[in-house]
Amino acid sequence: MPVQNYGVWKAHPVRYSVEHAYQDPRTPHLSLYFTSEDPPPSSTTKHPHPPSPKTKDIPNLNRAAINIKSGDRDESRLVYWVNENLIDHHIIDSLSNLPYGFQPLDEIDHEGLDYIRGNLFNVHNGRILPHDIQGRDNDIIDVLEPRIRWAIEESSDIYLFGSQFNSKNGIHNIHMNQGNISGFQQDDGVWQDGGMIFHSRREGKWVGVFLAFASQGAHTDDEEGHRIGDTTWAGLLDIQGGRRRRSVEDSVAIVEVNVGSGRHRLGNRTAHPVSLADWRIHNSQGQVQDLPRGAVVEPRATMEFEAPMCPLSDRGDTVTLLNQEGLKIHGVSYSAQQMKAGLQPIMFAH
Repeated sequence: MPVQNYGVWKAHPVRYSVEHAYQDPRTPHLSLYFTSEDPPPSSTTKHPHPPSPKTKDIPNLNRAAINIKSGDRDESRLVYWVNENLIDHHIIDSLSNLPYGFQPLDEIDHEGLDYIRGNLFNVHNGRILPHDIQGRDNDIIDVLEPRIRWAIEESSDIYLFGSQFNSKNGIHNIHMNQGNISGFQQDDGVWQDGGMIFHSRREGKWVGVFLAFASQGAHTDDEEGHRIGDTTWAGLLDIQGGRRRRSVEDSVAIVEVNVGSGRHRLGNRTAHPVSLADWRIHNSQGQVQDLPRGAVVEPRATMEFEAPMCPLSDRGDTVTLLNQEGLKIHGVSYSAQQMKAGLQPIMFAH
């Protein structure tokens, strides 16, 4: 059964607390406190009451319980992705219209998050990080705290995706919720991942922060979100010998798309030819275009394809490339704002 009470909470972050290794070495959290009032009452930004040591609650504020360590004894690290330019993703076109407060996704016309199918970030830019170790910029606390402080100082809007507490006063599961290890497979599902999206109105900036457990699978099935194969995020993203080995998942990229003509340009990022036999492209509606069986992209070269069976929307869309095994090789997205600006073709940085 997928995670319960899944939805998105639009709010203003006002303060936070974090549990270091000496405070909780097993199941630590970053507690982000927020209000659904807009603008937030001035009294909340410097709240006189510390969190309750038993419940971690603060009167008149809601709490987001953000995991900063996995309970997996063999692999306790987290994966951290940040997208500084989420404004180019079509999900932004609908988020800003949401009212403040918690919205169950089954009650509003809005999709959830999906780390694999939603093309929210470049998966290969993820960092595998431990909970709390000596040094600078080398653990999950080091990278999360500056983001949270920035959001609070900016009085930004925050969109928290996850599961509402049964008590209705907070939210958790703010991480990937598919591809789990055996003890947590009951929580697997598609389009139900957690995450944090920040909107600074002053800067006009949208930033997405996304977390997963390093032990979770990097590929999942489209029906129930169970892992496919043995590749975990740790196996895909760990750096060995000072550099990250280019994998099959990073071999071919979507370089550009022309929404009007339906043409897609793919680029081979490797030093050897790549056959695209039985590969396919699909959009956010699940429409699929099979690539020509004889197509081969030469090393470091690009090739253009028409995709009449996979039309792209002028209201923003996602484009995903799958190989012959149905594994995601690359994915991109574009927004309605990019279409209104007349940007054709739309080119993607890698």
